[in-house]
Amino acid sequence: MIRSAAILYSSDAFVSEAQARLGRRVAGDSFLNGLLRHGGLEAIVGLMTHDREFPQFKADIAARAPGLEARAASYEAPQPLLDAGILFQPGPRLAGAAFWRRRLGNQRSFSICGITHTTSTERILDGLAEGLTAPVQPWDAIISTSRAGQNRVRRQLLEHGHYLQHALGATRIPMPMLPVIPLGIDCASFTRNPALGAGYRQALGIGHEDIAFILVGRLSMRTKLSPLPMYLALQRAAERRGRKLHLILPGKFDDDASRIVFTEGAKQACPDVTVHYVDGHDAEVYAKAWAAADVFTLPADNIQETFGLAPVEAMAAGLPVVVTDWDGFRDTVEHGVTGFRIPTIMGGNGGEISFRYQMGTDNHASFLRNVAQSTAMDIGAAADAYWRLAEDANLRRQMGEAGKARARRMYDWAAVIPQYLALWQEQARLRAKATEFAPLVKGRQPVPARPDPFMLFAEYPTHRLDPKQRVSLVPGASLERLQALAAIPGTIARGSLLPSLPAFRLMLDRLAQGSMTAAELGGLLPMDQRSRAAAGMVWMMKLGLITISPAEDAKPV
Repeated sequence: MIRSAAILYSSDAFVSEAQARLGRRVAGDSFLNGLLRHGGLEAIVGLMTHDREFPQFKADIAARAPGLEARAASYEAPQPLLDAGILFQPGPRLAGAAFWRRRLGNQRSFSICGITHTTSTERILDGLAEGLTAPVQPWDAIISTSRAGQNRVRRQLLEHGHYLQHALGATRIPMPMLPVIPLGIDCASFTRNPALGAGYRQALGIGHEDIAFILVGRLSMRTKLSPLPMYLALQRAAERRGRKLHLILPGKFDDDASRIVFTEGAKQACPDVTVHYVDGHDAEVYAKAWAAADVFTLPADNIQETFGLAPVEAMAAGLPVVVTDWDGFRDTVEHGVTGFRIPTIMGGNGGEISFRYQMGTDNHASFLRNVAQSTAMDIGAAADAYWRLAEDANLRRQMGEAGKARARRMYDWAAVIPQYLALWQEQARLRAKATEFAPLVKGRQPVPARPDPFMLFAEYPTHRLDPKQRVSLVPGASLERLQALAAIPGTIARGSLLPSLPAFRLMLDRLAQGSMTAAELGGLLPMDQRSRAAAGMVWMMKLGLITISPAEDAKPV
């Protein structure tokens, strides 16, 4: 049973309020709410880079789950995380956490669980590849939110693993678990208010017999969709004899270029469809827009899209959906039952696109647009789907009800969080018995790419501090003098690397009685301070408070 869990916490990953409505951020915020509500946890642990972030974490958890214990862990004080045994991080890059765990000296101390959101950035592409040369263990996992996403991750790992085998003769490639667990939502929060919708339709000039489509998401040609195919399909549907069509776009344009593409594209490609651009970042307007709609559509053609929360939200709201047959939509939307999935095709010179991105000729946005340019949906099929739903109220109602039931059964956090808990339990089981990859070797660096700098740069100084070297007090040195010098700007780079003030007092008081070896002086400190003793001695010599004489058998480097 999972009693506590640790998350790599930051407001950028788990807090969506008062920030840009990014898919990964909304998903992270919703996940944390779902975990706290349905996880049955006795405590939640936040792993943070700095102690000063803990008050924010504690306040956030208190607001979401009053009474639940919130514990802080840091890279210097990881015990609460070790007690939990699982670290969830809101991304798929495992190498950093795996190497940190290796530094701790016990690779079975906890499991790491990452998750895919976007998988097309250089950071993610490189991070997945780095994981194959990192001490990633069989008890670690990368969650994919869709089958297509899982295949994409597995394909890159296998391709890079094949390269390592043939280029370097690698015989073992570390592979994490690659489960599929969908993103979730709070279905109850997407209940629509018919009266609110009727009033908003009237305000927008949408007649009682008119049909209103809605597209929810960033209005971005770079990261979401090329709107022209959607406009062309809507225009074809509108040209058939039938109801007046409207399209509500409650979103925010990424930039002026997207604004031009969406607005001018609509004017030229679907003149018979009335398009309403409304402020989706206004919570009241957002709720009204959902309530006013008859059909949801999102014909995404961008590889930035990995799962797609919006169609699930639309199903929870009781709307039929028309989406492209694309990535996670293939899992969430049941074709012909909860809506329609429109066939897509992809093709072109992918090698050239990849090369330009690799060499920096194209940035990430250009890379995405280049791939999207070579991705198409069947406009005729989309037009038929739009027309059928516009003309058939019974079909809209049947698909809407089927979608609502599917969302509650499969995508509410009450159904999704148990899948996380089951995964974490399986990771704990494997951690106890699976064969360890790349065990620690005594005397070798735990992180060879980031070794101990005093080992790496050993030839730079005349001497390295040796336990046998003698330490002597400089006349006039005292704790008061140390504090005065420490107050000078630039004297301390990182105080947590140095002994505490009482430890410095202990060393200075003892040295006032006579010199002693570095080993003897360090041995006087409390156990929790001894690892910092050497740094404290060198720092006191840096301030002119002590001298360190080479031992008789010490040799220059």
